[in-house]
Amino acid sequence: MKFAGFYNFGGGGTEEITGGSNENIPSFIENVCQNDKMFFSGNFANLSRELVHVTLGGFGSSEVMHKHDLRPYEALKVINIPLKSIAVHVPSGIKVGFHGMGALWQTEDEDEYAVIASKSELSETLFESPQFNTDYYARTDISSATTTDLVVSDSDDDFAVYKVTVSCQGAQDVDLLWTDSSNSNVKYIGHLHFTGKGSFVYDFDPSLLRNPNRQGGKLRATTATANSTRIDVIGHMVHASQ
Repeated sequence: MKFAGFYNFGGGGTEEITGGSNENIPSFIENVCQNDKMFFSGNFANLSRELVHVTLGGFGSSEVMHKHDLRPYEALKVINIPLKSIAVHVPSGIKVGFHGMGALWQTEDEDEYAVIASKSELSETLFESPQFNTDYYARTDISSATTTDLVVSDSDDDFAVYKVTVSCQGAQDVDLLWTDSSNSNVKYIGHLHFTGKGSFVYDFDPSLLRNPNRQGGKLRATTATANSTRIDVIGHMVHASQ
């Protein structure tokens, strides 16, 4: 067996990839090697807060060897795999950073091929909690004593909140809470008591505060008076696959 060289994704190791209009077509694709007796060991990492997909291409009948999703800041570790190509699928109109590197080893006979193939591995590593985009914004104006939906998730999404700003024009009591789709399983986030005009900001951890009811849940607010209240919410609608 002999060392055949290093591999750097896109020639430089780290590249910016922009999603095309058709997400079924790879946004970026390149050959890693053309020799089916050569083995690749390395990793591919998603450097963005977007969910991206990769396709590992093999030789012969294994032209599409493996399809895999990479969550934000997740890496796919490849050890001793005869890898022909790598394709990256990025959501339409989104630009992401993507990194790949590795080493190539050439086997010189069938015994060497069998030994190195027996030590193959494919695994994933998520170094920290997903750092989602803060790309969802919602403003709600309330002028009565009521309970109001601030954010409603559909059956495939749950909401993760980054920041909530509550501004009142007069005395007000505001409860911020999570529920499920039927307004049950209430989980209170906090209670605010305003004696007059004022504002308060909830700031949450960068990994965001997620609805414990998950998919289909709601972020709601209860107001105790008719004084005008404005609530601004910033966060991310988390897909089930994330």
